[in-house]
Amino acid sequence: MKKDLVIVGLFACLSLASCGSGGKDKNDSQTTDEAAAVENKSDEGNSAEAKNARWEQRKAKGDTLAMPYKDLQAYFPDISGYTKDGGPKGSQMNLPGMGSWSEAEQDYTAADKRVSIKMVDYNAAWQTFQGITAIYSMGFSTEDDTKKQAQADVGIKDVYAYQTTYKVEKKSELVLVVAERFYITLNSDGENSESFLKDIAKNMKLDKLASL
Repeated sequence: MKKDLVIVGLFACLSLASCGSGGKDKNDSQTTDEAAAVENKSDEGNSAEAKNARWEQRKAKGDTLAMPYKDLQAYFPDISGYTKDGGPKGSQMNLPGMGSWSEAEQDYTAADKRVSIKMVDYNAAWQTFQGITAIYSMGFSTEDDTKKQAQADVGIKDVYAYQTTYKVEKKSELVLVVAERFYITLNSDGENSESFLKDIAKNMKLDKLASL
């Protein structure tokens, strides 16, 4: 079931990427200016050349496979005030023509609050996932009465993030793309502080993942 969700999400994100240009006329001028400012900012780490260079460097070292999901599970953090809801789960997937990847997930609970973290190592499916991950480095942002969506800063090199914070519901989501290899999602049900998930992410040894 979870593998099916990954595939569905993959094609959904690819569709979003291909349709993104059609929604520009709905953005107000301020949002357009902000997106342009981010796009024009000198950020060599997110350039297409830098992304390709990272992959070529890994390939030159023979590092072309995703790490086993059991190894991926070692990066799940402890969360203050929360307990792990059972052990971590994980799997490996191979999809002919699209590559292979590993994934792992862990749930946490604290009374009626819940946090879930999912990690994907798409090192062996880099070309397939780059269309998805590119969305999160574009600098787009949206806001309405129910939620705010924008890039976030976790202060770690080669890690860029995109955060959704709900205003009415106590929910939030943080998407992380680490070194054009790891795709990580953190979801909170019970907390909507903009710093909550970012603080958790900073305890995930993302700098170590980024250096692989």
